[in-house]
Amino acid sequence: MAKQKRFTDPKKNAGKQKKRGPESANEFLAAGVDFEEAGEKWRAGDAEKSLRFFVRAIETYDAGLQFSPSFDLAYNKARLQYDVAQQPRLLAYLPTPLVDLLKLALDSHRYAMSIEQENADLLFNTGQVLTSLAETVSEGRNALESSKDRALTLFQEALGLFQRCLELQEFQFAEAEQQSARFKDSDTVAENEMAMMSGSVSDASEDESWASVMEPVTRNTLVDTLIAQLETLTTMCNLAGSQRNSELAWIEDYSRELIQGKIAFYVEGTQRHQEVALTKANLICAYSDYQFRSGFLDLSTYERDVATAFVEIPNLSQNPQMLCDMADAELALNASVTISLQATSQAPCYDRTQLNTYRWTHLTKALDHLTAASKLRHTQNLPKIHLHRGDCELLRYRLGEGSVPYDVARKSASTLIGNAEVYYRGAARLARNEGAVDEEREALVKEAVAASILGNVVKLSELVGKDKKLVSEVVEDMRDEGLLSPDSVSVLSKIP
Repeated sequence: MAKQKRFTDPKKNAGKQKKRGPESANEFLAAGVDFEEAGEKWRAGDAEKSLRFFVRAIETYDAGLQFSPSFDLAYNKARLQYDVAQQPRLLAYLPTPLVDLLKLALDSHRYAMSIEQENADLLFNTGQVLTSLAETVSEGRNALESSKDRALTLFQEALGLFQRCLELQEFQFAEAEQQSARFKDSDTVAENEMAMMSGSVSDASEDESWASVMEPVTRNTLVDTLIAQLETLTTMCNLAGSQRNSELAWIEDYSRELIQGKIAFYVEGTQRHQEVALTKANLICAYSDYQFRSGFLDLSTYERDVATAFVEIPNLSQNPQMLCDMADAELALNASVTISLQATSQAPCYDRTQLNTYRWTHLTKALDHLTAASKLRHTQNLPKIHLHRGDCELLRYRLGEGSVPYDVARKSASTLIGNAEVYYRGAARLARNEGAVDEEREALVKEAVAASILGNVVKLSELVGKDKKLVSEVVEDMRDEGLLSPDSVSVLSKIP
């Protein structure tokens, strides 16, 4: 989440005054903050009204920048643009594509950096905008290889900014620690603090008492930045293709320094050991997957890395996010075994039956993790979890197809498809209740596809009549993800 710069409240003059427009940077800042606060007030209840206030706030900050290149105005404009781009409920009322909104936010962050280059919060926020933009340009079935190359470049730029941010934060943290040590045994700590507060207020004018609130850098602040770096590295590994050879080999040394050195030190004294352990586990799995796809890691070592990555995390069975991440790691392993192993020199070492056994085992583990997550009270994103459960069953069903079918999958085919249909139906119902339109549409199509495999084409035919484009897109995605064979797609495309 973007770091928000906080400000003290402006003093209000007594008595009524004639309303006039803002005329100084501070007045534009005050007006913009007022619009932001109004937007926050309506964010939960009326997204469209909330967006109008946020747009007015952005326009006000921008208008102020025409008068003065104020860092505070530039920072707030950039931060708010990114915040709006991260809110799906607000995006529904904007005609501008997400990628263009993120590009605007990035331009605004770069402008703010041209005013002040050594602001840790701004560096962190800009890194986040870059990672969001990278993820957006590289996702989807139509993402070109050039888009993925562009995304990797954006990720690397984000890493550089996170590193600069970390260096500044470490300097500020060390300075604060030294200052704290100097005043530790002093009886004048309170007096010094009061003197500093008094001085900052007296320097401001009576009617313009705006001042940036500089939040102290703590161990939690440093952990935030380190986790952002590790998550960026994880996404880069997931994005990289198998033909890139040693392009990302540097990640191992880079991440080792972060994990064994800095984060191990700064996490002490916080309550975030579990969060750090999960981030580390996800990176281990992603990097092992990248190495396996690139031919640098054998299957048994890859399996061992996935099996051991999460074992040291306490209370694992009670954390839905961790269970879902474990499922993702198992699904990634299945996909890589399917795509990469048969295309490398390792292929002769494994027959088709052995590969199917590997895949069945890991798909079953993924399904077990997702099922466990779905049963916990505080689980979020239940529609997506049920969608993934349905996907797991379709993937297991597919093992029973082909010239060398996996016997267990073949004998359980109708049960597996029936399970998938039930999970997709549940996902659609939950998504409808939560107002998650995209998940509901995806689940409805997948449910209809599962039903059609069992011979009931009524639902799919109805959906084709209502929105043929949607059905085609979801079916194509299912094919690309290995949920449907090309033959099945061909049959489904002929349903009127």
